Amino acid sequence: LFKYSLHCFFMKVILDTNFLIYCAKEKFDYVGEIMDLLNDNYDLVVPEQVVNELKSLKNDKFKKVSGKDKRSSDLALQLLKVNKVKIVKPVGKSVDDAIIKLSKENSKNIVATLDREMRHTLGRVILINKGRKLMLTK
Repeated sequence: LFKYSLHCFFMKVILDTNFLIYCAKEKFDYVGEIMDLLNDNYDLVVPEQVVNELKSLKNDKFKKVSGKDKRSSDLALQLLKVNKVKIVKPVGKSVDDAIIKLSKENSKNIVATLDREMRHTLGRVILINKGRKLMLTK
């Protein structure tokens, strides 16, 4: 009878690369914090482009990435699996482009990011404030 699952109507919380690396580096429980912040049904999702970016940082052969960032990228990937974050395949030329398009699919969607440009582009995002607490802008 119903063609779509209820999940397509849930808000998507889209996780950005820098957000995931920060959380891994600082041992920050983003799953629990997002649950505390939002009193709505939502799906945690990560664009495939973000996963690929984390893998390339983890496997950097040109020594452009510090050892700590490599370990954080690896931990971020492990946490995505442990937390059963859904990998989605949005269309986009760049990682940011894919995230922006995904966020605009539904007015409820929100991006968890530490990227200043992304914050200005999207307006409403989840970020981590100086007190190490998640905050919803706007």
